[in-house]
Formats: sequence, structure tokens, C-alpha cells
Amino acid sequence: MTSLVFLPGLHGDAQSWDPTLRALPERWNTTALDLPAEPDLDALVDETARQIATGSVVVGHSLGGVVAMHLAERHPSLLAGLVLVTAPVGAEDPDAAAARAARAADLSPGEYEEIALDGMEAVYYGDRGHDPQVRAERLRAARGYGPERFAAHSVALGARPDRSTFPAQAPCPVLIVGASHDQVVPTEEQRRWAEANGAGGGGAGASSKGARAVAYVEIPETGHMLPVETPEELATAISDWWRRTEA
Repeated sequence: MTSLVFLPGLHGDAQSWDPTLRALPERWNTTALDLPAEPDLDALVDETARQIATGSVVVGHSLGGVVAMHLAERHPSLLAGLVLVTAPVGAEDPDAAAARAARAADLSPGEYEEIALDGMEAVYYGDRGHDPQVRAERLRAARGYGPERFAAHSVALGARPDRSTFPAQAPCPVLIVGASHDQVVPTEEQRRWAEANGAGGGGAGASSKGARAVAYVEIPETGHMLPVETPEELATAISDWWRRTEA
């Protein structure tokens, strides 16, 4: 049976995926990983690869999507499929990357937690960023994630390559999952990325060469933190896509 491996985004930990994993079919073999505190993107990916079995479907959210695409490039034989959830597309401007890394360096736990909670209205849909339960979960994840990971991952994220043409060239089927109200990786950017790589809407369209295919699905009424905001809808999108892909 195919294993599904879930990689969290910035400020997220393995437990952040629990609601999505609970909504997937019970018979599926699922694992969520914590990303190592490694600033070098190649080294981060290689360390993560050691925890992934050959023939897995890798699901990455945001930073986890960056890691998943790099994993597909460096360790293609590991992947049977790839799910990219609100993943950044382009490379980061060097000045912006340097500023990101400097902001994340040498933070105390308290300073880091303040950053993790700041501006939540920009990463969640509507008023969710003000919901006490949502804020409590964000703080729980941040405390597990910690300032060391934040500093390392801020450097790795700034070093990401441009992935504009990646989905169509990937070594396995790819599902791009966009959020209807994403202010971090803009929704329209996700749509253009999927379309440029041959995907149809609703996850049903595909551009295929042999076993390779690209599909796109957009989850309504959600922001960048899609796995936390609408886990059941995400689980359904992944389940439906993988059933079609296996068929």
C-alpha cells in the first residue's frame, strides 16, 4: 500500500497535520514529519529523504511544498505522487531573502512566538486569525517548532529556486492545491502556475506524458493556512485525486 508523508510549513510541526490525517481513509498509511532545523536546502531535503520510503506520496504545505519539490528533484525514486498545498512558486529576491534571514536570527523563544502570532489575519481566511482556538493552535505549533527551526528554515526558504515549470517536469503525478483567499501565495498566482503546467480546474484536468500528470484543485473560503483551516476539504481533495491517479 502507498504511504503518504506530510511535511509542514513555516511555524508548523507534524501535529499540525493531525486534523487532515484523521479525515483521510483509515486504511491509508500516513505519517507527518517535523522538518529538521537545517538552513541548507539540499541538506534539509537529504535529511528528510532518509525518513521517506520509496514509492511514497509526499504532501507539502508552503515551506513543506518547497522541500517536497526539491525532494522530487534530488530523490525522484522516492515519490509516487506529489501534493503541493499553497506552495511558493518563484525564487525569492536576494534582498528580501537576506532580510528574512536577519529577522529570524538569534530570537529568544518569546520573541519568536510574538512573530509567529503577528499578522495572523493575513494567513487565515476572514476572521479566523482572531479565533482564540486558532491562535492557541498556532502558539502550540510555534512552541514545538521553536526559534532554531525558524532561523534555519528562513534561510532555506530564501534559497529556493524558481519552480515555475516544475509540475510539468516532475517525475510523478502532481496535485496543486490552492486556497481561494491566499494572501501569502496569491490565489491567482496558484491558478496561473497550474494552468501554465497543463492542469485543468477542479483537480480533474491533467497534462500527461506517460505516467506524469498535473492537476489543480482550489479549496473555497480558506487562506494560506489551508491544512489547519479546512482539513476535511483538503483530505477529500487528496483522496479523490489519488484514487483517480491510481485508477
